[in-house]
Amino acid sequence: MRALREKGLWLTVAMAGTALVVLSCATGTVGVSGSASPEPPRTEAPVEPPQEFQLPERLPQMSEPGDVDEPVPGGEVDWSGNVVRARGSGVVDPGMSNRSQARLMAERAAVVVAQRNLLEIVKGVRVDSETRVENFMTDYDVVYSRVEGYVKGARQRGPARYDSLAGIVEVELEMEIYGDEGLSDALTPALGTGEVSAASLSPRVREFFQQYSGLVFDGGEAGLKPSMYPKIYDEQGNLLLDTRDYAGYLGKGGQATMQFIADLDQVLARPEFAKSPLVLKVRKVTGLLGSDIVLGGKDAGKLKWLKDGFKYLLDAGRFLLKILL
Repeated sequence: MRALREKGLWLTVAMAGTALVVLSCATGTVGVSGSASPEPPRTEAPVEPPQEFQLPERLPQMSEPGDVDEPVPGGEVDWSGNVVRARGSGVVDPGMSNRSQARLMAERAAVVVAQRNLLEIVKGVRVDSETRVENFMTDYDVVYSRVEGYVKGARQRGPARYDSLAGIVEVELEMEIYGDEGLSDALTPALGTGEVSAASLSPRVREFFQQYSGLVFDGGEAGLKPSMYPKIYDEQGNLLLDTRDYAGYLGKGGQATMQFIADLDQVLARPEFAKSPLVLKVRKVTGLLGSDIVLGGKDAGKLKWLKDGFKYLLDAGRFLLKILL
């Protein structure tokens, strides 16, 4: 009996132990302390809000003034520097006893000559591939008055130069192509306001700015001539962009301008173009004055967004035309 009792006791203890183990296993799954440790709570990484797209900062002038410089009688059209310049000279009257007054009168005469030369140069500036400024001055009295007024108000470039040996005073005047009191502003009554909606960027325009640092048309080998408002076509003659639609916007505040360059390597070396710009070769030029662009099929296909994005390219200073005169 004792053995049996011991056996019974053993059996009883064993059964109780078994019950305890089962209880431990059962309760361990609900967080009661036992032989299994509870798993630490899982933490999920916070979801970052999408970053708002921002236009790249505006680039400064791409080229040094004079890179695309078109010489004309009496001055030049500096397309890279965004100015038309004219020179004028006046002769010092040797018969005047007051030399200071004689020089002053010669300088005034030089300014008048420079203004006359500037007006003639401005008349010959290509507006687009079919017309020059002179055509708009002939057709619109208001344009003539504005151009004439801006010429008279043209700023003098540096002090007058006096050649004592020749007895001549020379001055140089300049007027902006794109600017608040430049040619673009003078032509606004004929071309329209060109107001551009500041709507949100389309996905294709946003994608371009994320991939490229700028848009360059390489028209050097095609013989592209500079003009204020070039048009861009595909090979089938479809118009991709008429920059004249933005006439009232170009030069607004003296900021938004098309930039003409002569040396593409100079642009590519700039740190602002760490990402390669999209450089498209001009297939050929068209128009009476040879200032409109024709692109090949594949290149034209890359620019279906151009009408939507042209304003923003100007804002960022990333629309360039390579021209060799």
